[in-house]
Amino acid sequence: MNITSLDCLLQSCKKIIKQHIFFCIIWGILPFCMGFLAYSIFFHSIPTNLPIGIVDNDKTTLSNNLVFNIESSPALSISQYYTSLHEAKLDLNDGKIYGVAVIPHNFQANIRKGIGADIGVYYNAQFVLIGKAINSAFLQVLAVFNAISDVGKNLAKDANINIAKAKAMPILPKIQALFNPQNDYAQFLLTIILPCMWQILVALGMLNLINTTPKSLKELLLKFFFNVGIAVVWGSIMLAVFGTLGYPHEGSMGIVLLGMFVFAGAMSGLVICFQSIFQHSSKSISIIAAYSAPSLAFAGITYPQNSMEVFASFWSQILPISYFMKLYLQQANYGLDVSYSLGIIVQMLPFWLFLLLGLVIYSLRISSFQHHKAFIDN
Repeated sequence: MNITSLDCLLQSCKKIIKQHIFFCIIWGILPFCMGFLAYSIFFHSIPTNLPIGIVDNDKTTLSNNLVFNIESSPALSISQYYTSLHEAKLDLNDGKIYGVAVIPHNFQANIRKGIGADIGVYYNAQFVLIGKAINSAFLQVLAVFNAISDVGKNLAKDANINIAKAKAMPILPKIQALFNPQNDYAQFLLTIILPCMWQILVALGMLNLINTTPKSLKELLLKFFFNVGIAVVWGSIMLAVFGTLGYPHEGSMGIVLLGMFVFAGAMSGLVICFQSIFQHSSKSISIIAAYSAPSLAFAGITYPQNSMEVFASFWSQILPISYFMKLYLQQANYGLDVSYSLGIIVQMLPFWLFLLLGLVIYSLRISSFQHHKAFIDN
């Protein structure tokens, strides 16, 4: 490309920016705002200090030790003591606490006698993430508490601490996560939320550029590649942020960027197709929103695709982001062979047919407009 052609391209880009101020807002301001908002929500990576309540019906040394162990858990924070479960459920319903532990009467006596005791744990499972965190934290606290109690009993029979431990915990599970070992919810959720937000910006940017009928297919294609190019730049920034946060980058990020280009082109092509048909920005964005809104649920990250029913599985298959997320995870976490990733990228290419359809419709509209204009001039 010579200097004259490059200068002409730069002038065209400047003209597009001047004509589309909202486009500049979409790609100049919104990425920062949306990215900061998403990151601030998951800043701590894992839920901590979740407020819970305690109903201690025993009020003995052993029950106090259990309460101390619960308070020591980083995921839990005792915010209130209650005299009855009914009283605690009122606050649970109001959202003041997320869970409540009920220590029964004769808790210490039954433990000493070896009878055992049931600890009632109630939590609101409507908050799936919070419910899972509370459930896991209580299970861990009770497992440790049981082990300590059993070791104490065994020491009374055998002075050897190692034997006492072995009797209390004859099987020691060694469970290790190969990927995301810290159970970092930020890593799990941000890597799908930010691409979903980025997808929205791609659609909004493309729609803003073509809210008026282009004068030629050359102008339309210039706007298409202009929007896709800026989208890929922001996509690369998103990947760099993931790297800065310490998220895995095991494979080739070049392949991911190629997939990002194809993905952005697919979304832009869909917008061009719908806008060419409806010729109305509100109708086009409504269709795009209805089509892409379930992306977070149907992309196969928050819920596995093989467990979806037929309609949800079908919708997942017709969303470009499902293929992009599969590509990203395969490269970022597993570093699989490039040829396998290229196969995923190929699966996104059929979405570019919407671009071709949009170009055909726009070509007919432009041709019709020119004929109509020529007729009027004559």
